[in-house]
Amino acid sequence: MTDSRQTADAYDLPHGRPPEGNNFAAIRAVTGFQLNRLMTKPRIAMGLVGALFPAAVMFAVIRTAPINRDMTVAMIYALIPEALCVLGLLVTMCPVVADELERGTWIHVTVRPGGRQSLLLGTFAAAVIWTGGVSLVSLMLTLLIAQPTQPIGLVVMFTVLIGISCIGRAALFAVPAVILPKRALIASVGVALVVEYFAGLLPAVVNQVTVSLRLRSLLVEWMAWRKDLPIEMTLFVDDYSAPVQIAAVCILVCILLTTAGFILNRRQFPPSVEN
Repeated sequence: MTDSRQTADAYDLPHGRPPEGNNFAAIRAVTGFQLNRLMTKPRIAMGLVGALFPAAVMFAVIRTAPINRDMTVAMIYALIPEALCVLGLLVTMCPVVADELERGTWIHVTVRPGGRQSLLLGTFAAAVIWTGGVSLVSLMLTLLIAQPTQPIGLVVMFTVLIGISCIGRAALFAVPAVILPKRALIASVGVALVVEYFAGLLPAVVNQVTVSLRLRSLLVEWMAWRKDLPIEMTLFVDDYSAPVQIAAVCILVCILLTTAGFILNRRQFPPSVEN
């Protein structure tokens, strides 16, 4: 009687919901696997080129004419949290499903309990870690060239902004990546342009669901620029405090990842697409 019950439990476990500990172990395994794939020589070289680009732009600007601290901060914000983070996430987050289809391993993901969620969240974590690491290296190089006053405060501020940018944009790109896996890069570029940059430049009442609004608002608050902003520019930032801005990004990330997971769990690909 006991043996039959144990046999039944052992049979049912692979087909049911896996234990919570197995979920986290699977996510860690996917994260480690994706990071190992990103540690190849071509990917490392690409990351170094991306990290050097903001520093090269800053060097060229400084050689042309000296700039003050506020202009330095504005340039670093535009080059790293807004540009470099987005480019890095486009490369690392968009292929979450497409790579499995191209390698023919999608079927192995789908038959494993919790395999789709582990693939999504593990790739999300790897994309954030990789892009954040490249962005931090770029930040240090850019600050070394610019040599602004009070650099420690800028390091702390931009580290937080880079983290928020990576987490928010990775969750945003996860949605088109699971809807249009074969066209994920094109779809994500369109989402970035339309949602983050076009909608992000609309008055703040309209663009509450964009990460760019939160990043700008945090930058303005932490740099104490609000009182010096022209009246027309106040429409492009939010008046809420920094904890509210960070909480808003966390809520947005949860909604986007939940939506992507819901879609991914119900996606089915014909054999012609898998091959």
